[in-house]
Amino acid sequence: MRLVVNLPTYNEKENIEEIIKKVLHEQKNLKNIDLHVLVSDSHSPDGTAEVVKKISKNNPKVHYLDVKIRGLGVGIVKGHRFAIDKLKADLLAQLDADLSHDPASLPQMVGLIKKGYDLVNGSRMAKGGQNLLGWHRRLFTRGSALYCKLTWGTFSLTEYTNSYRVFTKKLFEKIDFNKVPWKSKTYIIQPSFLYAALTAGAKIKEVPIIFKDRKNGYSKAQIIYYILDVLRFGLKVRLQKSRTFAKFLIVGALGYFLNSAALGLLNRGQIYSLQLFPEPLLGFLPSIPDAPKIIFLTIDRLLIASIISIELSIISNFLFHENWTFKDRSHKGSPFLRFLKFNFTSLGSPTIQLASILFFARVLNKHEQIGLAVGVVLGLFMNYTLNLLWIWKKSEKTSGNIELA
Repeated sequence: MRLVVNLPTYNEKENIEEIIKKVLHEQKNLKNIDLHVLVSDSHSPDGTAEVVKKISKNNPKVHYLDVKIRGLGVGIVKGHRFAIDKLKADLLAQLDADLSHDPASLPQMVGLIKKGYDLVNGSRMAKGGQNLLGWHRRLFTRGSALYCKLTWGTFSLTEYTNSYRVFTKKLFEKIDFNKVPWKSKTYIIQPSFLYAALTAGAKIKEVPIIFKDRKNGYSKAQIIYYILDVLRFGLKVRLQKSRTFAKFLIVGALGYFLNSAALGLLNRGQIYSLQLFPEPLLGFLPSIPDAPKIIFLTIDRLLIASIISIELSIISNFLFHENWTFKDRSHKGSPFLRFLKFNFTSLGSPTIQLASILFFARVLNKHEQIGLAVGVVLGLFMNYTLNLLWIWKKSEKTSGNIELA
């Protein structure tokens, strides 16, 4: 099994030789692993390339890639692609070339990959981890983590902006890089790549790491622009996650109006206060004084009208959810079976609606439309949850698992 450790660089002449030595030193702790180092350099003018090329001449496990375009994301993505295509990597790792990350964590991270995890994420905030940067950088790390937790909804993950990771070739090739801002000049690649891994269904494990300030040189992090990119990306994620629920509400609103219109026409011949027919469409059915009873249930026109109008709204909701709201989720099995399951899961909501209609009309002596509106709201969230968990489940490619060390 071949592991290629990608070191994206820009002007790291003072650190590059030492970090390469430290990475290669871990070969003795990586049994049955063929360890290689790839320096993905953003065309550094300080002589980084010359140092790496000199080392690679004497060590076939050290490789140099001139990515020409400056940017951490470019170095990471192009480096990993090169590692897969040219170096035949099975596992991919990335860490900073400025000696902030200790390569001694690599054996533990690779060991977890062997146990079945798709991505192992180094965390400064997991128990046992440390962030030894200045207070303003620590504040950024913690603030970004809190913001990502809230916007992504991933409360079991502790670290988002760190670059120390090990993952499989299979995971990398599953990621849709059209949705990852990897060409940005800031470090947004770090949280966005992690989110892409989650949406690709990665099984993730976090391990604590100690993050030190760079030994030589200067940081290339553009904190202000990075903060803005993190904010924009988190907002984009939140909007995407809210889109499904927004669609659900729209479909629910359409279903409500269909339900309401049908109920009014069947029971009164009107839609709200607008009289469209001189008699109800179900005028041949008796109203409550003359209706027969089965145990405690009165089989009157209102009851039959309510059942018909509710089922019409269920059919409408299913068609919209199947082809629009949950279009991107799993559609395994027969559509007819999903429709039956949808009717079954919808029993709770229409039961609430029916009870609400009858309660408002017969007990409180209020208009049945008030009862319908109350019932729709009460059944909404229950129905949404059941739809997500049972009928239109997350497909495998969009569900991720997170575990802490």
